Amino acid sequence: MSHPSHQKILVMRFSALGDVAMTVPVIKTFLKENQGAEIYMLSNRQFEGLFQGIDRLYFLGADMKGQHKGLAGIWRIYKMVKSAADFSAVADLHGVLRTHVLRFLFRLLGKKKTAVIDKGRLEKFALTRKDFKIFRPLKHSTERYADVLNRFLPIVKETLPVAISSVPTSDATINIGFAPFAKHNAKMYNLDKFKEVVRHFDREPYKLYFFGGTPAERLLIRQWNKTFKNAVSIKENIGLEKELQLIGKLNVMVSMDSANMHLASLVSVPVVSVWGPTHPYAGFYGVRQNPLNAIQLNLACRPCSVFGNKSCWRGDHACMESIETRTIIEKIEAIVSQPE
Repeated sequence: MSHPSHQKILVMRFSALGDVAMTVPVIKTFLKENQGAEIYMLSNRQFEGLFQGIDRLYFLGADMKGQHKGLAGIWRIYKMVKSAADFSAVADLHGVLRTHVLRFLFRLLGKKKTAVIDKGRLEKFALTRKDFKIFRPLKHSTERYADVLNRFLPIVKETLPVAISSVPTSDATINIGFAPFAKHNAKMYNLDKFKEVVRHFDREPYKLYFFGGTPAERLLIRQWNKTFKNAVSIKENIGLEKELQLIGKLNVMVSMDSANMHLASLVSVPVVSVWGPTHPYAGFYGVRQNPLNAIQLNLACRPCSVFGNKSCWRGDHACMESIETRTIIEKIEAIVSQPE
């Protein structure tokens, strides 16, 4: 039997991108605290760039739209992963049907110790229900991830403090990233208003970078690259690793409650995040981001959703529509302003 500190642990977390990104600081901390341990990270293969350069981490990519799709694909994942290493434990940081089945297979056939995330569904329901909300901050996703790994070896959560507040510049240019998109439309700020925010910074000394992934998002970005004279065109499909390198050169990222908030957090870039139906209290705020940089309104109906995938109860989307562009502009300026 291997020494506890020499364990090889399989960690499972598939989409979405932002949720997978939040595993990175937890895994780094875990490996730092347990020098003999190894992590085998099982996730969507297109997310490999998130885990580059982490010592004692080995990435196992799954093709979720191809050979690893469906029940037969789950069996193929099991066989692929089983041949990669002799794991001592399996940490399920996702808790969905696919990972439940994989965890069952490793426990039944491989006799492996397993642990699964507690998503806090009842707490999140109480936070987002229409009436009689219990409005309080819940565990951050990183804490829930750490709780799973804690079942095998210790991890020091205090190494994930709120610390990101500003980025010093080496020259006169100030680079601002704009990510106006989100998976669910309800989490997006009005694009015409967002464009007003961008227009305010379309001048020296600012350089503007736009981020989006879907074909529709890339089409709008192409239009904005032509509209704004200080826009810097980014080559499409550059991959996560290069995208993180690019984000790391920004002075600030402006995003919704979306993956780009988490990508910027990974490379210690401050984020001005705009929140509507969702709320940082649900546990998905950017790791080490300053809570004061979250722009949101105090409405009795907020939050109405954990993920932003529900229709507005009021019918007017006031949580987003009532946010003034000036509020966002002033928050950006406060971050990028330089001392006299």
